[in-house]
Amino acid sequence: IQPIRALMKGRDCLMIYPVAFGKSAIFQLPALCQKTGAWTLVIEPTLALVYDQVRHLQARGIAAAFLTGVNGEEQEKVLADVRNGEITILYVTPERLCQKDFRCGIEAVPPWLVAVDEAHCVLDWGDTFRKCYLKIGAILDTLPQRPVIAALTATAPPDCRKKICKALHMKKAEIFFRGMRGDNLTILKRDCEGISEERRLKLLVKYIEKYRKEGKTVIYCLSRKSVDLVANYLKKAVGETVAKCHGFMEVEQREKQVLAFMQGKRRIMVATSAFGMGVDLPDIRLVIHAQMPLSAVDYIQQIGRAGRDGAPAHAALLYSRNDGKLGRYILDQGDLSKHVRRQMEERLIEMEHIVQGDACLMAQLRTALGESEAADCGRCTNCQKRRKQHERD
Repeated sequence: IQPIRALMKGRDCLMIYPVAFGKSAIFQLPALCQKTGAWTLVIEPTLALVYDQVRHLQARGIAAAFLTGVNGEEQEKVLADVRNGEITILYVTPERLCQKDFRCGIEAVPPWLVAVDEAHCVLDWGDTFRKCYLKIGAILDTLPQRPVIAALTATAPPDCRKKICKALHMKKAEIFFRGMRGDNLTILKRDCEGISEERRLKLLVKYIEKYRKEGKTVIYCLSRKSVDLVANYLKKAVGETVAKCHGFMEVEQREKQVLAFMQGKRRIMVATSAFGMGVDLPDIRLVIHAQMPLSAVDYIQQIGRAGRDGAPAHAALLYSRNDGKLGRYILDQGDLSKHVRRQMEERLIEMEHIVQGDACLMAQLRTALGESEAADCGRCTNCQKRRKQHERD
């Protein structure tokens, strides 16, 4: 309620709330309470998120629309509908906002509110392959009437919050934080140092058989090569068709694979970080990381796909020291400035400390997000080991 009231009063807000918390309602409710003609612009990182949000709003009779490369030829009509007060919420990507003809089209009737969803992408992607994220603030400053800015994310550690606000040119932003959920999630880890690749693959099958139940499984890998290896192995080992997703697939092929998983035609998805945002399925019971992810932020985002219905779910992490080497190799292949490369190295080191440490895994992740005095979960591998040790003593 507090961030909704703040937005209604015209204050910029950064909201760090858990995955599956219902963050969209925080900007949608103020958008629907405005006088006729006032409209809201929502900036999403992926087309999947754009389509999913608009579909849900339209199903409820809300005047929502989108502009992407799919319907770019309709831009003139859509913007005319916005100016005529026939559209209340318009969804775009950062790249659409950067287009001059789009900016010119909204200058006559600028939005009263701009919501930047998945705002961690401003830093994570703006410095690398999506430069338009870093132009959002400057573009909004050029509008005849400056809009209220709402930035929303599940993962913004304390050192990133002011950077997000600064990048978006937010003014005296109020920051609202609520710790990550996880009462229904059990995190398991397995040190795979010294074991063969074949053994590591067999462990994936073991986890699937034990924890998937009747739901779905997502397996994250660091590289395209690992995705192909794991997917091909599982097709034979579990006797069912497996979906896969990585950034080097043809767009049409990747979309078909994702759709098959979303519709339940395939119950296992093997993917890189190219898969995740926009996936709002209630029945993902298990998320496995076949290798250590590049950062705690990535890990939190990805395990947040599991147990969104509140029922028990598991996250299993397989790791070894070689994963850190692979992670650094991936970073070295990116076109990164020295500053960004150093930041990503620090995140990778933090993730190494988390997986190699003995403290509660959930508590460490919550601490990484900025929670103070995070309590032990009592369920993760580290907590279970301490309990068994205590019982023996």
